[in-house]
Amino acid sequence: MNNGIMRFKQFQSKQNRLFLKILSYFLSLLIPIIIIGVSEYAYSISIMKNQFNERITTNLESAANTIDLYINTTQETGINFLFDYTVMNLLIPKDQQSLTIKSELWRLPRILQRSENIISNFTDSTFVYIDNQEVYVGAGVNTFNSYFNNIYKYEKYDTAFWINKRSSTKSIELLPVSSVIQEQMAIKQVVPIVMTNRIQNQNAVMVVNISVNAIVNALKGNAVFDSTNFVVLDGNQQIIYDEQGLMDGSPERSAWLPAYHEQGGAQDIEIQGKRYMIAHIKSNLYGWEYYSFTPLSEFNHHTVNILQMTVLLSIVLIVMGIIFSFVFSIRIYNPIRNIRDVIALKSDLGSGDHADNIHSNEFDLIRQGIDRLSDSNQQYKVKYDKHTSEYVEYSLLFLLKGHTLNQEEILRETLKADFGFTRAGFICCSVHFDFKEAFYEDIQDTERIYVINGIKKIIWSLLGRDLPAYVLEHRMHLFVGLVNVDEAQETELLYEAFNRMLGIFEYDIRMYYDITIGIGTFYTNVNDIGTSYNEAMTALGKRNKEKRFQIVDSSHMSIRNSYQYSLYDEQKLLNYLKLGDESAVSTVLEEIVENNMRRSMSYEHMGQLFKEMYVTGVRFLAEKGRNVTFLEMDQQLQQFTSPAIGDTLTGTKEELQQIIQAFYARIIEVTKAQKGQRSGNLVSLIEKYIQEHYTQDLGLEQIADEMGVSVKYVSRVFKDKTGVYLTDYINQVRIEKAKELLTRTEMKVNDIAESIGIHSRTTFLRVFKKVEGISPNEYRTLYKKTD
Repeated sequence: MNNGIMRFKQFQSKQNRLFLKILSYFLSLLIPIIIIGVSEYAYSISIMKNQFNERITTNLESAANTIDLYINTTQETGINFLFDYTVMNLLIPKDQQSLTIKSELWRLPRILQRSENIISNFTDSTFVYIDNQEVYVGAGVNTFNSYFNNIYKYEKYDTAFWINKRSSTKSIELLPVSSVIQEQMAIKQVVPIVMTNRIQNQNAVMVVNISVNAIVNALKGNAVFDSTNFVVLDGNQQIIYDEQGLMDGSPERSAWLPAYHEQGGAQDIEIQGKRYMIAHIKSNLYGWEYYSFTPLSEFNHHTVNILQMTVLLSIVLIVMGIIFSFVFSIRIYNPIRNIRDVIALKSDLGSGDHADNIHSNEFDLIRQGIDRLSDSNQQYKVKYDKHTSEYVEYSLLFLLKGHTLNQEEILRETLKADFGFTRAGFICCSVHFDFKEAFYEDIQDTERIYVINGIKKIIWSLLGRDLPAYVLEHRMHLFVGLVNVDEAQETELLYEAFNRMLGIFEYDIRMYYDITIGIGTFYTNVNDIGTSYNEAMTALGKRNKEKRFQIVDSSHMSIRNSYQYSLYDEQKLLNYLKLGDESAVSTVLEEIVENNMRRSMSYEHMGQLFKEMYVTGVRFLAEKGRNVTFLEMDQQLQQFTSPAIGDTLTGTKEELQQIIQAFYARIIEVTKAQKGQRSGNLVSLIEKYIQEHYTQDLGLEQIADEMGVSVKYVSRVFKDKTGVYLTDYINQVRIEKAKELLTRTEMKVNDIAESIGIHSRTTFLRVFKKVEGISPNEYRTLYKKTD
């Protein structure tokens, strides 16, 4: 006690440390808020940047398409003019013009004026000529030299250039950009589009000047930001427009270009210490290239708001997190401290390692106490589940024997709490497996119990898929399922479940066993479960032995709750017993049973009939001065000799009839000559039997039949007396014999397996390695090396 008080005082001195530790745990949860805030900001910036780039590129592409449309419209307008009928008749060299032609020349400027009106939004001027003397414009006619030297003078193209254009073989040509001086005053930038057409054996030249200002207006009209700069190159990589000189050809200004084209797409690139978001589009029609240069500061300006919002939100969350951390730490600390103090006072951890752990870490005591509590709870749960399962199984077996429960609500509540039985009523169904010889040949005897358990699990799973269910193995090869339903019509769900079972067991049904399913009727009272079971077993007795799989529903049958066993029938049996005529006794027994079965006798009354025939045999023995124990058939006759004589017998008609027939045969045998009493311990008999018959099939059913006890009984007794499961003991005996053959003979592994009763090489190898830890061949090799 004093040690406990001292430890308690040590804990008291560490309260602040415990509180701070809890608080630090909560505060550490704020770290993800910071990480999430930074990540969210980075993610938002990335998304915005992508959207920013997409918008810039889309707008640049729209502007480029507009400019292409301008140029295309200009070409179509020029071609229409050159191929105009009036133009082709009037546009001839001056020295070839007649008076009639000259009188009509006023039409040419008007036609040209109409064409200019169509494209006036994006062109600067339009003119046409066919000789070196006159140039036609929308305002009239000008002399050739005067027009190109004074009225519309190109910086790059002199008069001789335009004279030579009459000899050009190109029908359409886009010339590099050039400055023009109009009427010796205005200086403009234009892109001449030259179109030629042969008219009356002469080349006519039409020139439409696209205004660079119109191109710039189209680009800036679609720009996202006013600060965006543009560069336009023609198909020969000649600069059409570059206001800021970003691509003037100098190395420092053009160094970014190769890297940009290598990566592709809109990019963030630094040019002369200033970062730009660059987008690029190339015209598919004329090969012109368009670049937009948007200062990155525009993007950064839009992201400031997001940064401010993210920081503000993070600060608010962190402050709230700190406040809640203090609140939660205080609220959690108090109960943890109370738990710790109680454990410290009540736990006697002793000294040594425990004391050191407590001194170093105040959470250890709590952990150890909780571990002990968890272990105790787990042990209690295991015991509770075991007792619950045993109670439910015992209660159901009690009901199946025809008894009633005084406190049926306890079973109903247990089924509801542990197995989900929340519906109004119950239906019993019986599933009987008639195993064939192939099953015992192909399935190793020690593994059959696992097969049976697997079958039980499958049946339970199928029934429980749509309805709450409980399945028990009532006796050998017979499973009884209790299904919880609301109404009788839900029997259809059972048919669906059993038809799914047919799909699962389809192969096995052809090879190893027949399956018969009997279905009882619907009852709401727990004590009527036995009645539903009786109906299911009655339906089972009406099966067609020729079918491999069948479902028999008792609701489709007329069941008679009576049996016929007259004094005449009893007297015939007694007479033949006195005569010792076993064959005649068997015949009379068969007649009595078949007559009652034809009358649709219920399963319960079938059991009563066999009990009456058992009483007949007992009475005959009494007349001979013998009792039932003298027959040494206690196990076979256990149902008949049970003190609870009101129990319903279990077993099919064939099984019960076989027991009574064996009972009568034994009576005839002992009344002729007394047989010596069986002696010897049951476990010793089992061990001796296995030693003598290990080469044969040793199923638990066969051993139980040989010993005259049930499978459950022989397994339980053997395990209780030896500490070894019966199937493991069989394997041990066989493996010991196999080891002798491996070390003393040169027999093959397959032959050794056959000789010890294991007919599958795979099974033999697995069992041998499970018992010895190595394979048979490794064991043989190891023995030879040791020898």
